[in-house]
Parts: sequence; structure tokens; C-alpha cells
Amino acid sequence: SVRVGGDFMHGRVLLPSLFLLLTPITVLPIRVPREWVGRDLWVFVASSVLWLATVIWAFFTANTTGMPEGAVVGKSGIVDERAYYVLNTGHDHPIRATDYLDFPRMRAMVETISATPDGGLLLPAGDHTYWLVVPPRAPIPEGGAGHNVYFLNLGMTSMNVGLDVRVLDQMGLAYPLAAHTERLDDGRIGHDKNLYPDWVIVDLQMVSVHPWMPGFLDQKWVNEAGVAINCPQTQELITSYRSELTWARFKQNFRNALAFADYRFDRVPKYEIQRCDLVSPIPEPGN
Repeated sequence: SVRVGGDFMHGRVLLPSLFLLLTPITVLPIRVPREWVGRDLWVFVASSVLWLATVIWAFFTANTTGMPEGAVVGKSGIVDERAYYVLNTGHDHPIRATDYLDFPRMRAMVETISATPDGGLLLPAGDHTYWLVVPPRAPIPEGGAGHNVYFLNLGMTSMNVGLDVRVLDQMGLAYPLAAHTERLDDGRIGHDKNLYPDWVIVDLQMVSVHPWMPGFLDQKWVNEAGVAINCPQTQELITSYRSELTWARFKQNFRNALAFADYRFDRVPKYEIQRCDLVSPIPEPGN
């Protein structure tokens, strides 16, 4: 396996791939054809020029800031992510998990998990100093029901929690249910999906009534999400990745792979109920 080291966003997964591609060339000798014997000096000179040009390019690239700051997202949707995290953590080279504890919300997340042994669903609050916790349903097993963190940034959250904590995101990078929502029109690339937390509460079977839910959540929406998630196509999708991976399940998933990949549902529970022809839990006016 190849460990991706270096600074945050440092080449992402490109550097290991580039290294592996170059390895055969750097290890095996290059044999010069006989007809080139008289020109081997020119081959050496050309190679030296290319090498020197690469060194000069690397030097200036390493010392040139392509984007002056990481706090503004332009029309292109591109931002200097490393600069963004340098600004928000206060560390020049945020490469350790502990560096990201200084990012807003991260230290509070760790403290909240420690303070809630019964487990639950952690939702980010508007204030960056604490998290909102939706408790699990009773009966709570001995040792707690486990923690779930619902947050956009997967890396720094996962680095600072144990393997017993499930980290989910509203864009669907680590949450298949969110991945199958419709794209937001004209949304920033890579950030153009946003599954409402109402769905997560009912999907993870947390307590779905007030006052145990955060005040900003609408009871009506949560109730509708509890019905909408039972859409047959959605349940079939959920079963495909949560059920035991038996040989029969593997074959069924393989046959339905294209259909699962194309499936999308509406993140607004009311519209999803209408799409799936389900019975709304909210009585219509006049009924």
C-alpha cells in the first residue's frame, strides 16, 4: 500500500500514482540503439536540459501562490483549500489530527462525544463552540448505542474520533443515501448536494420528536421524512448496501448496478411522498 503523506491537500492521491508510473523508468536502464551511438552525447544533453527545466519549474511552483487567499470562493468554485485550513486552524502546516482540533467545532465535537456515553447523532450548531445531540431510541444497549457525526468535512472529523464513530456527510461522499439525492442547480461542483438532517434522524432511528430534537428542526418535516424514506425504490437501495453481502446479494447488486447508480430522490420529504405515491402523515386542509 502507498501512504499519502505530506501537508494537507499535498498532491492528494496524484503523487503516489505519479511515483509508481515513473518507477519503471527510473529503475530500468535505457538502452541506446546502435544507430544512435554517434548521437548519445545529444541524448545526454537533451535529457539534462529537460531535467534542469523540471528543477527550475518545481522551484518556482513551490514558491508561487496561485490563489492569494483561502477565504473566498470565486465564480469558478475553486478555492485554495490548504490556505483555508491554515487560516481556520491557525497552523502553518496542519498535517496532524491534533492540528485540526483548533478548527471551529472540532474540539467541541470530541468533548461532546465524551460527554454523551449513550451515543446519538451529532449535528453542528450555528455556534461553533458546541454540537446538538439527538439521542438514540430506548432501550439503549449497555455501553451506548454509538455515535454518529453528520458534518460536511469528513477528514478532520474522522481523524479525531475512533473507529466506533460513524461519520456521515450531507453531500454523499460517505453516505449513500445523500449521494442519491438530486443535484442542486448551479451548485458548487463537489458541494452540490445537501441532504436535510431530518432524513438522517429517521434513517438512523434516533428520537424523532421534540424536545429531544434540535429546535430548528420542523416536526412536520421529520414526520414526512419518516414516511418518505419508506419509498420502495429507496428501501431497495438501502438494502443493497446495508444487508449482509451474501452471494445472492452480490448477484442482485450486480444486476441492478446501473439502476442503483441512476436512482435519485427528492430531498424535500413532501415531494418524495408525492413521487412515490405514499400516504402523507400530515392531513390535508379540509380533511
